[in-house]
Amino acid sequence: MNYLTVEFEGDVVGRAHVDARTDEFAFSYAEEWLDRPDSFPISVHLPLRRERWPAERAHIFFANLLPEGQARQAICDRLGISPDNDVALLAELGDDTAGAFRFVPDDATKSQTRRGRRPITDTELEEWASGEPAFPLEDDYEPRLSLAGAQHKTSVVLTSDGYAQPASDEPSTHILKFDSPDFPHLTANEFLTTRFAAELGLDTVTSTLDDRTSPPVLVVERYDRRSADQMTRRLHQEDFCQILGYRPSRKYESDGGPSLGDVASSIRQYSSRPAADVLELVRWVVVCALSGNADGHAKNLSMLYGPSGLSLAPAYDLVCTRAFPRLYRGLAFSVGGQRNPDRLRTQEWESLAETLGVSPSLVLRQVEALTDEADAAFVRACEQLKAEIGESHAIQHVSKAVEKRARAMRSHL
Repeated sequence: MNYLTVEFEGDVVGRAHVDARTDEFAFSYAEEWLDRPDSFPISVHLPLRRERWPAERAHIFFANLLPEGQARQAICDRLGISPDNDVALLAELGDDTAGAFRFVPDDATKSQTRRGRRPITDTELEEWASGEPAFPLEDDYEPRLSLAGAQHKTSVVLTSDGYAQPASDEPSTHILKFDSPDFPHLTANEFLTTRFAAELGLDTVTSTLDDRTSPPVLVVERYDRRSADQMTRRLHQEDFCQILGYRPSRKYESDGGPSLGDVASSIRQYSSRPAADVLELVRWVVVCALSGNADGHAKNLSMLYGPSGLSLAPAYDLVCTRAFPRLYRGLAFSVGGQRNPDRLRTQEWESLAETLGVSPSLVLRQVEALTDEADAAFVRACEQLKAEIGESHAIQHVSKAVEKRARAMRSHL
């Protein structure tokens, strides 16, 4: 394979060329795309231009589209390719990535043939919920999931009859996320933490729990899709590793990745509503601290392209990681140099305000308001979880973490 054609709604945007020296993707825009009055870049890190972007700059965008960790290993095992081969993996999984584009191989190297929509059986769903890799039972069916992240999940179309694997060139509409043997009640935890964030006023993804399986499946509506008149459109989006030019291995600030100051600077540079989005970023940071979410890294923040330009995407992948004793307990982004949410004092929040370029009073008002509302918001979120699946052990585990965080944060103001 020499390149992947990058497509948007059937039109050619450009080509991702395989660099023979690095086995990574360089990228060039198609002349016809550049000549369109409504063209847009595949990444703010790769602006429109006629010259080819070299692999050392371009590959970052493509690498950040791919799954990580155990999810990546399972897919690569199924496909028989090396886990470190980004080029081969995107060639296989390019039908339905995050965002607006499809990535189509230039030759017959792609192993799967064109196929139609395929219903997912209850047996398959139960097996996936029990920990089996989320691949259909047929041996010749190849994985299609290319969503970034390490959690066990798959993309589907939600139909009137249930879930289906999308057709070859069909956008998925929802993501199914499954529990992990290592982290029990993970799906209920994510639903509860997301609802808690929404009750505190954060703009979040919409999700439900399907309790036909044990444990239940988390069904997340894709924010990078829009459905109308029986048509689903792909919407362009980028996470902040793509926007800022960091490889996925640098998604954590402690690993040399972006800081909150970097994120805020990008919002001011690219957002069509910078003041509102920086305020939403402040609220996201406070909610991560309150909910005991230590995994709020640069790939869990994105910007969405819309008719008016870019704006901060709804919050997603919100999990109370403090509910799992073996996981790292510090915040992914430091707040005024502090990562322990139990030790965040007024001076740390004021330091964050300086980093983000906003007034200390604005940040402190948000911290005060959200911590004061936390207890009542969590009760409402618990009621929503109970309405979905009844009583859950996630409530007990998450409530301890939230109550402690809220109490500690209030005491330090």
